[in-house]
Amino acid sequence: MSRRTPGWHNGRVSALIGLHGFTQAGRMFDELSHYLPRHVEAPDLPGHGASSDLPTTFESVTRLIEWLAAGEPPVLIGYSMGGRLALRYALERPVERLVLISTGPGIEDPTARDERRQSDGRLASTVTGAGLEEFIDTWLANPLFAGLGKRHEIWRAVDRETRLLNSAQGLASALVDFGQGTQPYLGHRLSELAVPTLIVAGAADPKYAAIAESMHVAITDSQLAIIDGVGHAVVGEAPAELGDRISRFLYQ
Repeated sequence: MSRRTPGWHNGRVSALIGLHGFTQAGRMFDELSHYLPRHVEAPDLPGHGASSDLPTTFESVTRLIEWLAAGEPPVLIGYSMGGRLALRYALERPVERLVLISTGPGIEDPTARDERRQSDGRLASTVTGAGLEEFIDTWLANPLFAGLGKRHEIWRAVDRETRLLNSAQGLASALVDFGQGTQPYLGHRLSELAVPTLIVAGAADPKYAAIAESMHVAITDSQLAIIDGVGHAVVGEAPAELGDRISRFLYQ
């Protein structure tokens, strides 16, 4: 983690904080940081990496964010699982700006949400049963992440090794506790957001592109960026273009 540097608004200091996706770590934002005016402060979320032993609760996430924010409303960048957590934080605590990438407000229908919770529970059992390496390889074979195949084999090897630094038990806990079956549905609260929000999705990820468009309609002060030729893993697939979109949004 780098030192916090002055933000752009009214001379105040504001941390630029990234919340990563499931099976990843804070370092997933390092490459994106090269295309932003300053480094993204990105902790390993509970159940992941150096935070594998932290309780996988929203309260744990909140404490990590507030420690990095050091008393100032932060700029939050959340990807996928981290995007849902960033959205929930922004609905409950002050933030300066919000960037949501390949994410949504959760599952509205209680029956579907319960089915997802049960499905995530079964999947969590495979993490501890099959072993971490087999689980990570199966997870990365998900069509959602097909776009990462465009990256150089060295990049993909580093990405895989980073995911393997997690613990099986930590990931199992995060999958259950931070999954869409357990986390509250936030769609009915989107109109409450009173901060500038950038909503990003890949055009090759039609499910989340549609969710992004619906969130853009619901959030009054929001901008929508659908990136052509990019799938779900926007941060990994197109860091330069994403960095440009975020930089323009922050400077407005």
